[in-house]
Amino acid sequence: MSDWGSDPDARRRLQRLIFRCASDFLLDEIGVLTARHDGDFIRAVTWLALVQASADPDRGISVRALARSLNLPFETVRRKVHDFEEAGLCIAAGDGRPLAAPVTEAAAQAEATRVCEAFSLLLGNLLALGVSPATFCGGALPAPAAPGAQARARIAAHRLIHNYFLRTLEAGVEPHETMFNALVFAAAMSANAQRITYDPTLALRYAGADTPPPNELRRPARPREISERLNLPYEVVRRRLVEFQERGWVFKSGSGYLCAVERMQDPALLAGAYMIVLRLGQLVHSVAQAGLAMEARAAAA
Repeated sequence: MSDWGSDPDARRRLQRLIFRCASDFLLDEIGVLTARHDGDFIRAVTWLALVQASADPDRGISVRALARSLNLPFETVRRKVHDFEEAGLCIAAGDGRPLAAPVTEAAAQAEATRVCEAFSLLLGNLLALGVSPATFCGGALPAPAAPGAQARARIAAHRLIHNYFLRTLEAGVEPHETMFNALVFAAAMSANAQRITYDPTLALRYAGADTPPPNELRRPARPREISERLNLPYEVVRRRLVEFQERGWVFKSGSGYLCAVERMQDPALLAGAYMIVLRLGQLVHSVAQAGLAMEARAAAA
């Protein structure tokens, strides 16, 4: 199994391999969330942040604090929260501030199970490439909770995973200027790397931060596939890729786009990717501590 430990250099040697798998997990989950909000990414991420801030029914979150946490304009977030109120998705907490409306236990368990199964697929994909979940936990996973306590562990893990989504999107703001830019660029990189991500030989050959794959191994990303994967309007994605091309972030290749190696190797992007990978390790450790049974689920994924 690949070494992780506390050595930053060891982590960077696996950075790109882990980042590719983590990106696929994030992109697919964001696509699910965006579909539920009619292709409105900002609405989806605002809802995600509101749910994360709604653990205490007596304590909501102000719109201003919500906007600040997402690095979004106050008025944009205010309108989204108003939409939630109109749709019955948002109520007032005991302190009068917005709070996500509660859902039934059955609905909460169904969503937690779905997200945890997707997380298990991520762990299984990493395991197939030589990175065990135990790698992130000092070499050994803690004993999982008893079978009767797994439902509670899934709820806790679900919350941890969604917090990871928010932190990951936030990590993309500085190098990409907005979360949306980061999302579309990550989707383009993921499509480019399709031949590499789950191929054991190629994934390990181009595993490190300093080993970007050559253009001949990368497949051009088409605007249509990105829009369909993320459940975003096609024209919005197409225009954003054209903007990226004008800025030198991507270049045209056939009917699609390849991310420029110079952009991928920008120090700010590499630093952001490193933080995403580091936080994934922290997530795996936290989910294991929450009692979710992971080793068998990962191996069977």
